[in-house]
Amino acid sequence: MNNKYFQKTPITLLQGLLATFVFMTTSLGLAFAAPKVEVFGAKYGGSGCPGGTASISFSPNGQKLTIRFNQFIARGNKPNESRKNCNLTIPVRVPKGYQVSLNNASYRGNVAPRTTGKLRAEYFFAGQPGSIFSRAFTGKREYNVRDSLRNKTNVWSRCGDSVNMRVNSSMIAQGQGTATVERMLADIGMRACK
Repeated sequence: MNNKYFQKTPITLLQGLLATFVFMTTSLGLAFAAPKVEVFGAKYGGSGCPGGTASISFSPNGQKLTIRFNQFIARGNKPNESRKNCNLTIPVRVPKGYQVSLNNASYRGNVAPRTTGKLRAEYFFAGQPGSIFSRAFTGKREYNVRDSLRNKTNVWSRCGDSVNMRVNSSMIAQGQGTATVERMLADIGMRACK
């Protein structure tokens, strides 16, 4: 027996096993990587968010959306401006075998003194009934409210379909001042089809 071969063989075998382990780990990691929701921008329009008056940003994973408004202002002392609305459409590509839903939405704004602001939002997918959130605030007040949809509704997209997620929101001001919506945060959830 040649000791040379016995010394080289274990090192070569060890290198081969290590290379196989790395390859298998990488392959398994890719095979079991979590699928990703793809959001293709968002479109908005309405008296509270005419074109070019809102800024939209997404988290790196595409599942959190922030919209900042600069004209979502209802004026209680002007009947033609006492109600403002914003309709938001979020195109979402859903991975095969999965569904998406809006887990929660948060709103922040202000209500002036001697004014009541009534916030209302409806969330839905085209062709499906949705969930409605409403809240009233009496000014002077800054508000920051969260609608935890996951806890109260079960509105999910169809399985594996690309969808348009819709959010229609409005603010009504009653009284002497203004009621605003300054920001909306939305959190998109995903699950395996049921």
